[in-house]
Order: sequence, then structure tokens, then C-alpha cells
Amino acid sequence: MRTRHRLVTARWSGWGTMRPVKSLSNGETSASARRYPCWVRRVGLALAVGFVIALALPASAQASTSDLVKQLDGLVSSFPGGAGIWIADPTVATPLFAHDAEEQVIAASLYKLGVLAEAERRVDTGELHYADTVTIEPDDITADGSFEYAGTELTLDEALEAMITVSDNGAALALWHILGGANIDATLEKAGISNFHVAFDDTEDNWATPHAIGTFFTLLAKRQLISPAASDRMLARLERQQINDRLPAQLPGGVVVAHKTGNLSGVTHDAGIIYTKTGPRVVVAMTWDALDEDAANFISSIGSLVYSSNLEPAANARYQVSKTAIAVDVGTETRVVVPITNIGTRAWMSSGAGAIGLTWELRNASGVLLATSPKPQPLPPLQPQQTQNVGIAIAVPQQPGTYTATIGLTDASGAALAPAGAATASFSLRAHNPYLITAEVGMPHTLHRGEASLLSVSYGALAGATDRPLSIGWRVIDPRNGRTVQQGASPAGVFKVGATGTLYAAFLAPNAVGTYKLTYELRDGTVSVSEPVTTTVEIMGPRTYPDEGLPAPSDELGALPTASPRFQFPTITIPKPSFDIPFLHGRSPSPSPAP
Repeated sequence: MRTRHRLVTARWSGWGTMRPVKSLSNGETSASARRYPCWVRRVGLALAVGFVIALALPASAQASTSDLVKQLDGLVSSFPGGAGIWIADPTVATPLFAHDAEEQVIAASLYKLGVLAEAERRVDTGELHYADTVTIEPDDITADGSFEYAGTELTLDEALEAMITVSDNGAALALWHILGGANIDATLEKAGISNFHVAFDDTEDNWATPHAIGTFFTLLAKRQLISPAASDRMLARLERQQINDRLPAQLPGGVVVAHKTGNLSGVTHDAGIIYTKTGPRVVVAMTWDALDEDAANFISSIGSLVYSSNLEPAANARYQVSKTAIAVDVGTETRVVVPITNIGTRAWMSSGAGAIGLTWELRNASGVLLATSPKPQPLPPLQPQQTQNVGIAIAVPQQPGTYTATIGLTDASGAALAPAGAATASFSLRAHNPYLITAEVGMPHTLHRGEASLLSVSYGALAGATDRPLSIGWRVIDPRNGRTVQQGASPAGVFKVGATGTLYAAFLAPNAVGTYKLTYELRDGTVSVSEPVTTTVEIMGPRTYPDEGLPAPSDELGALPTASPRFQFPTITIPKPSFDIPFLHGRSPSPSPAP
């Protein structure tokens, strides 16, 4: 095994050096600047980091994974020391970026993550309790120092808080003596974290690979380390970290980072989870052979690049869900078919790391969560832009009402992809008591405002106690904005128990004019007894008749008509002219000669 930077001056290399005084200053070693007198290298690193960040900023909102990799490659190549990097989306099986991720590096205070996991495991099993007493023994006060004096008593909760949030070495050593390095290693191995070793005694080193630390935080982000409850407790404690000169240093105020730092002479680390706008990102940076200041700037620049990159989720989808409420019976399991399209750039697999699942949750009208899918439903393999109809079985509550179902994707481990930016979709379920009858309502498509039209209701009644009167409940909806313009109920007649038949009734059109959506259903009193139907109707003005506008006929007998005379041509008289017309004298024209 090859590790970085074994300390030749101390058998135990897992803790940083602190003054043995009670102080809440940084509980980790600061490397001596005198070991690196070359200030030129420090200035060069600052310029290189600034150049890489400047290149990244204009495109940060549109950054892709390949963009992030290029920027990180440039940052790593400009760093004067060694670096092991692991950056991952916990919802994706492969890392977003890795550099020397399998290098075995002195863990410094990152070993305290293993101590934390073992302590929380014992709290889960009841072997330990937060109120238990932890005494700082003389063996816990070493040359590395402690915030506490020998003989100080802390609760387990206080010791864990000091060990994580201010990296208190005395509290950490006391817990290590209680828990044992072998037990800590066994817990890490059982959790699936290899290459993370906590020393069995003070002759060994604590070491880990960046990949191993990344696995630790990936399990935490997915709430799968020890247990969901233990993961939540560890995350909350890591979010209270007070040493924030590395990963969080260049992030906007208010960004949540759950992380742990580590320092020894010649090594500077920070590792944790940055909660970005598009989901959590696991970031591990373990450095060696560099000034503390250079390493801190390098690590904080990594945090800034990762936070500003808007990365594609592991999978994304488009859903074609119903825009109207789906009628379902209460207390049943209903199957809703939804066409789902893979709109991501990766193919979905049926199994393995590329498998994608579907999950649902059901909320009532007040937004209260009522139920979720027992486990993710495996989705079929889909290439990008391919669509598949997927049947989703949803348990309907016992109470009638309108419920909202929301569906979304999960990764191969069952973790939801919505926090990483994957789309979700919602649709409504209208749960009702089982219908009393099956019915088909014949509604005219052209109605006249305020006037009655004939409609028919063909029904098949289920068995019951008595005949019951039915009515038609209706709503007129403006299709332009979906608002209800008018609603009401009209009598439909009486249906006979256990029989089939047809009812004819007059339906009084609503007082509106134009094209509308008309939703109607049969009701027995206030209870719906048929599935609602929505149709488009044209509501016109009142009917008009051909004789409208003529005077009303009289009741009195009028005069009898007389025979009409035959038609006579008029007599035309030509008047005599008032002057004499002279007679014209002359010869008659000679005939034309024969040809």
C-alpha cells in the first residue's frame, strides 16, 4: 500500500496540530508557510484560478458536463501540488469528474467521518444514546491538542458536535478509543465503502481514497448510510460545519453545504455535499504538497465551478397526462395509462446502472400527502425521443373527493430525479362512490339561450330499494379560460329500480351565447350516479319563426271578396299634327341596270 505523506515525526498521523487550550479556532493543522518560500508560485496559482473562473462565468447558466470537465481539467493542471478529486451527482452511477480518485491519501480529519458513522450506527441500535457521557482521558490529549482538558465530561451528542463542526481532536480521540478502529472499518465495509481505513492503534495511519470519501457522501445524500434517520442526523451535523474556508468560500450566501475538512502538515482536504440549484453534488478534494492557502483557494474554486454548472439530470421525460379529472371509484386501485417520452440524451436501460423507474405520490385538495408508490415502477428501455405507454396503478382513498397524483422519475437506486432537474407531471383523480346506474345522455349540440331542448337518458339501473328521481347537473365552461360561466341542475325523470329504459326530458339552456364546454352528469339528489361527460355546444339566441312581425289574425268575419274584372288592353289615340306636311315632288329613281 502506498500512502501520501506519512509523518516521520509522529506515529499517529490522523489528527491536526492544535494548541492545548480551550478555543473555538480552527482545530486543524496549518502548514508552515516557511516550507514554501516561493511567493511567485502563489501569485501564479491565483492568476490561473482567476482565469479559469473567468472563462467559466459567462456560460455558467448553460454549462454542460463536458464544460465542467474542461474547466476542472484546467484548474487541476494549474495547481502546483497533487490532488485527488471526485465529483458526482448522487443520482448517477458514474462520477461527473475524477482525477487520481484511487490514490490512497492520508485522511487527516476526514477519518472523523468514519467515527461519526459508527457512533450513529450504535445510536440506531440503542447501544449508545446521545445523553451518554464521554470523558476526555489523558491519552486523548496528545501533541496534536484538544479543545478540552483531561477529565472533561461531554455528552455523546456534544462530543460528536465538537468533533465535526470545529474538528475537535480530543473529542475525536475519546470517541475513537470507545468505538475502536476495527469496528469503524467493519461498519464502513458493510455500508459498501472500501479503501477507507481508520487506524486500529496509534502505530497506523488513517487513510482513504477520494473515491471512498465520495461513496460515503453519496450514500449520505441518498439517505442510505446506516439508515435514513441516521443519514439525516449526520447530514444535519455536517451542515453545521464552522470551518468554511474551502468548498463554501466562493459560494453565494445561503447555499447549504454538508462537509468535513481535514488538515495536516502538507495535506489539505475538504469533502461534502453542495446543494446546487439543480440538485445535490458530491465534491471531494484531497490535496498534498501545496501551501494551505493555495490548496484552500484551489478547493474553493472547485466548489464554485460545481455550484455554477447547470448539469443534465440522469434522465428526463415528457408526460402526456389528462387535463381533465379522471373519474374513479373510492377504495379501489385504478390504472392510469400515460405516454412517457425519454427527452434526455441517455438511453434508459431495463436493469443495471442505467435503469430508470417511475414513482407517484397522491395529495388531497389541501396538499396533504396521503400515499406514495410502495416502490419505483421499472420503466421499459427507451432510446432518446422514444415514447412508450405506461400503465400506473394508483391506490384511491376511501373518501370521495378530488385528488392530485404527481409522477416522476427515479434512478437505478430508487432516488428521485426531480431534485436534479428532471420533470414531473400531475393529473387529477375524481373519486366517487360506486355509480348507481350506467347511463348515456343524449345532449343536443346546438342549444338556444333560455329555451328548452329535448334530451334522452338511456339507463341501466342497479338493484335498489325504491324508484328514485334523477336530475342532470351541469356546468357551462368558457373554453378560453376554463372558468365556469353558469351551473345548475335540471329534472330528468324517475328511473325504475333494477330496470333499463329511456327517459326524455326538457333541458333549459343556460343564459349565454357562444361556443362553450358543457359538462353534465346524472344525479340522485346531490350524489353523482353517472360518469361526467364533457362536450362542446353552440348556444345560440332564442329561436325565431317565419310569421314573426305580422299582425295577429282577427276573430271577426271580414267582407267577402268580389270577382276581379278581366284584363283590358288600353285604347291608344294618336293625336293629329297641328301643321301640314308638304308633299315632296320629284322623279322616281331609275332601276339599276342589269348586270
